Amino acid sequence: MAVVVVTDDIMAVVVVADDSMAVVMVADVVMVVDVVGEVYVGQAVSEDMLMMMMMMMAPVWVWVALGCIATTMAATSAPNIVFILADDLGWSDVSWHDSGVETPNLQKLIDEGVTLDLNYVQPSCTPTRSALLSGYYPFHLGRQGLPLSEMTPAGLTVNVTLLPEDLAALGYSTHLVGKWHLGFCNEAYLPTRRGFQSFYGQYGGRHHHYNHSYDGGYDFRDGDRVALEANGTYNPVLLTDRAVNIIQQQGGKQSPFFLYLAYQHVHTPLEVPDEYLALYPNESDPDRRKMLAMVTAMDDAVGRVVAAINASTFANNTIIVFSSDNGGERPVGLNLPLRGAKVSLWEGGTRVVGLVHGAMLENTPRRYGGLLHVTDWRSTLLAAAGAAVLPSTDGFNQWEALRTGRGRSPRKSLVYDIEQAGDDISGAIRVGRYKLLVGPQNFTEEEGPWLFDLKKDPYETTNLAAARPGLRKRLERVLRKKAKEMVPQDRPVDDPAGDAENFGGIWSPGWCRREPSSLQISDHLRWLPPVEDVLEDS
Repeated sequence: MAVVVVTDDIMAVVVVADDSMAVVMVADVVMVVDVVGEVYVGQAVSEDMLMMMMMMMAPVWVWVALGCIATTMAATSAPNIVFILADDLGWSDVSWHDSGVETPNLQKLIDEGVTLDLNYVQPSCTPTRSALLSGYYPFHLGRQGLPLSEMTPAGLTVNVTLLPEDLAALGYSTHLVGKWHLGFCNEAYLPTRRGFQSFYGQYGGRHHHYNHSYDGGYDFRDGDRVALEANGTYNPVLLTDRAVNIIQQQGGKQSPFFLYLAYQHVHTPLEVPDEYLALYPNESDPDRRKMLAMVTAMDDAVGRVVAAINASTFANNTIIVFSSDNGGERPVGLNLPLRGAKVSLWEGGTRVVGLVHGAMLENTPRRYGGLLHVTDWRSTLLAAAGAAVLPSTDGFNQWEALRTGRGRSPRKSLVYDIEQAGDDISGAIRVGRYKLLVGPQNFTEEEGPWLFDLKKDPYETTNLAAARPGLRKRLERVLRKKAKEMVPQDRPVDDPAGDAENFGGIWSPGWCRREPSSLQISDHLRWLPPVEDVLEDS
């Protein structure tokens, strides 16, 4: 007989052969196990060993059941997932928005895949990474506002499960290559404690691209080990070498992998090999020229990763996602025609370039005009991985719409951010085509509130707040109701105990003077009124 068991969102198909032995499939791993009461204990076995064990277990129905399992496994082979996150890449800093920018490898992914037209993130580094891995708006976790610094005694709250933990439970191997930037003062915050089985890169948010140091401290690790041998090698070369190695090591393995490749490019400091500078002889601004050269250096790195995937046996079963973590940083990053930049809630700070690529995507190339927010990736990628149950977060599962091009985005609204601003709040919300911003905003001397029809005015040029007072008030009521769910920002003042000089010039964990964060997540997740109720008579 066959018994389907679901435990902790993992499906196991158990085919009982007799009173002492069983064949078990958990995710895509087949095991022959001893049965002790109701506890199954065993290990993965090779095909030859499985056949030998099955011959000893004889009954014909077991062979039939095993054949069914094998068929199911082949039909439901989980895809590999490569998520590439750029750092501070502007809207117009790619070839598909400016033909003068050299990004041929990304352009090829665009030409073969799905372009994300309404791809929204948070306005800066830490909040976006928090939302990506958790599926929660940062204001629900206390991670809104400024990014963490190297001496901030805080990190991403440990009472929320992260995407790599979900995928590991589904049988994935999980790897972070690049920038973490979600806290490291306590070991509980480290990536290898949050679901990543391997880590190669930096704990903090900024360092020089050759010496991997910032403010007197070195920041580059291979797992928990300080990787001093990385000193002197250009950061994207190091990260790409490791990413390619991980991909090549997957050859012959049955279990899928998740590779989160988080480049620090094109974040300052502006450092790049001369060969890339030579590609932009007509750029008169020397800093802009360096930044564009860094874009092309990153594009070359992406090309190497894609080439490694294409050379593998699993090229047709690998999803590639590419996105920036926020808009380009002024003055070198260019987000035009969008308004604003990094660290702002204007479209130029939060609407970023993005794409999805993979042989399983239908009707490509195409553009995806559905509203998509960084919180959606956790549920979307878990759905792509075949998870039977998706987490209840702020995100939506967009996989079918992305995969097929049929149907609409399940997301009809989003909260850009909410922060405390003195006795009031600062934030922004989008419901349908309308966006409202309240409180102090960067890159303007105007006083709000601001109301925009993003369908007619995607560049936020015409404030409708005075002309549409009823709509403004309805949107503001929604935003203020959401603000009641806000967890206070978890960013205490920097603690000198974390200074790298206390650890021999190495940015290191183990100096927090408080327990890892256990902030309570709001009970009202995902609540927003129907669009038609907010926009009635609009």
